[in-house]
Amino acid sequence: MFLIRTAFWLIILVLLLPTNEQQQSEVYGTAQAAVKDVSGFCDRNPGVCATGKDAFGVFVEKAQFGVSMLMGFIRQETGGTASDAQAPGADDKAAAEGADAKHSSLDQAAVAQASMESWATAPVTVEPASVEPTNSQNTLNRDDLMPAWGGRRGAGI
Repeated sequence: MFLIRTAFWLIILVLLLPTNEQQQSEVYGTAQAAVKDVSGFCDRNPGVCATGKDAFGVFVEKAQFGVSMLMGFIRQETGGTASDAQAPGADDKAAAEGADAKHSSLDQAAVAQASMESWATAPVTVEPASVEPTNSQNTLNRDDLMPAWGGRRGAGI
């Protein structure tokens, strides 16, 4: 099946390739015009680019928080400390953001990180398993030995 799909896409690719110099120059010209159009998008639409930049910034902050939370969990499970889980420079960012009067998603991330650290450092008690020898044979009772219900049987069975 893999070979059939690969052959299909190779045939499509070959069909789309230009066959002579004129078609080749048209393809190059179209590609250059597309690149020029894309590169000037932010000059024509600065509001859209600013909104996209802000949205990407929020995405990056959330990704960094998720990674630090995951690393904190991994370090806790492997014996590291929870304070090692912060991303490098996170304190510098928090101090710079804290200077602003408004609450940002970074502040919310710091609060969530602090609550995650307090939860992660909660004491856990583990009790050893019982090591009393038991006779593991003939431990089924009468109900355990009954066959499971198989549904209604037909008249001929």
